[in-house]
Amino acid sequence: MRFAPISWLVACLMFAASSFAGDPQRILFIGNSYTGVNKLPNVFLELVKDAGRPAPVVKSSTPGGRTLKQHLAIAGSVKLIEEGGWDVVVLQGQSQEPAIAEKDETVRKEFLEGAAELCKRVRAKSPKVKIYFYETWARHPDYWTMPGKKGPDVGADPKEMQARLRKWYGLVTRDNGATFVPCGDAWELNYASATAIRLHAKDNSHPEFIGTYLNALIFFGKIYDVKAPAPKWFGGLDEAQAKWMQGYAIQVLK
Repeated sequence: MRFAPISWLVACLMFAASSFAGDPQRILFIGNSYTGVNKLPNVFLELVKDAGRPAPVVKSSTPGGRTLKQHLAIAGSVKLIEEGGWDVVVLQGQSQEPAIAEKDETVRKEFLEGAAELCKRVRAKSPKVKIYFYETWARHPDYWTMPGKKGPDVGADPKEMQARLRKWYGLVTRDNGATFVPCGDAWELNYASATAIRLHAKDNSHPEFIGTYLNALIFFGKIYDVKAPAPKWFGGLDEAQAKWMQGYAIQVLK
């Protein structure tokens, strides 16, 4: 039996539509500067489009330095959560918050309660939502050698800080029936490599674009269930750098 070319085209389009039927249509990022710097939601969206997937609506609330609990009183965050109808919501705490929680009972209580209450409110307005906790990364090793460094205890070194971040993000992920996004683990792999690339900005805290690109790869892999993301879009990085980041993403996604 022979089919007209148009029939094959229609069949292919129908197959593509059915293949992507489960893709999220609305995605919300709630976080702070670790999400906002380099516009992580936009970089993530570029990877979605590069993969040929239908582009979702992506919105975000990323006021600098805010904790999970503080988002409960931030008008922009509350308004977006109340908007409802989200398929995916990403939650990111203040960068030191989970590390300090290891020793500070007050911070620990606020971190755990903030995570639980945010999940509760998100689900009240978006019953079918999938919630993802964004595990961030330790400070660069140079942070511990900065003259006059002061502030709360985040750990003795990057290894200890990352272990704390992993532990407490893992805990709120488990307790709230969410999904863990291991961005910090991928950063740790990079810095353990003999060919490590600097992912931190000069402040030893925030990401350079290459670090944001790595995070976006992991989010794409987690949200779209892609174990080996290999986009052609590099966002201005050279191909070798992008391939290195793809390799780290693949390791943590597996």
